[in-house]
Amino acid sequence: MYKTKFLLVVTALLALVGCKSFLTSVMRADPVPLTDFLPHHEKLRRMDASCPFHYYWADLDALMSAGIKHVYIAPVETSYLQKGNAWDELAKNIATADKDIQELAEFARKAYYKAFKAQEKAIGVTVVDSPDVPNTLVVESAIVAFAPTKSSVYAAGMVGDFFVPCLGIVTDAISSGTIAVETRARLGKGGRIVAVLADTENDPDALVSLAKFTWTTPAKINLKRIAMQTASSCTVDKMEDLDRGYPIEFISTFSDADLDDIK
Repeated sequence: MYKTKFLLVVTALLALVGCKSFLTSVMRADPVPLTDFLPHHEKLRRMDASCPFHYYWADLDALMSAGIKHVYIAPVETSYLQKGNAWDELAKNIATADKDIQELAEFARKAYYKAFKAQEKAIGVTVVDSPDVPNTLVVESAIVAFAPTKSSVYAAGMVGDFFVPCLGIVTDAISSGTIAVETRARLGKGGRIVAVLADTENDPDALVSLAKFTWTTPAKINLKRIAMQTASSCTVDKMEDLDRGYPIEFISTFSDADLDDIK
């Protein structure tokens, strides 16, 4: 029954393949409330659904005049994680919840490191291992919300050898987990904050092999995506030039090797 429903959803979505803007807005996760990790809430722009981020602000003049030559990726914060009924329920059923969140934060740091490393030439900077290097932009991020998909939905989503995460559409058979990240960039260690952004993502729009699946796997895929988009945002003159990309990635399956390539 669930497989039939999934195929019906796929058929309906494929019928809308030219309606990119419609799909992007419908399947986009709603933003979570902003935290005190980000300053300048009043300056943040609420971005269009086609943008990779929900909120964005930057002091472009300060960035251009800073003579930035290096980027440092700071450890990812978890102290701003918004906890509530969903988290309390999760902690009751998963004894390692707090430990897993810390591991998720370390994965995020490495994902950001890898993403910026891949964009060094495009951005014109070098990724460094210390915030004290002169002319360094320090990138600080925080996981501010995390609601994994319920195990019952995992079971309902199994089709053959694959787990099918939510496609952003909630039905009686499918519901979505989310992860939210806030990022700020400052000039040097403890220096002036010159850019901030925030993003919330649904479970990834792709097929995921079950071979090494854990309850944090969808979050890791999204963290990798957010990290890549954050690094890519440094390569465009205007945030509007950065396209979030087509929301349904049926062909671009995330393999075990792809998930494991960030150590």
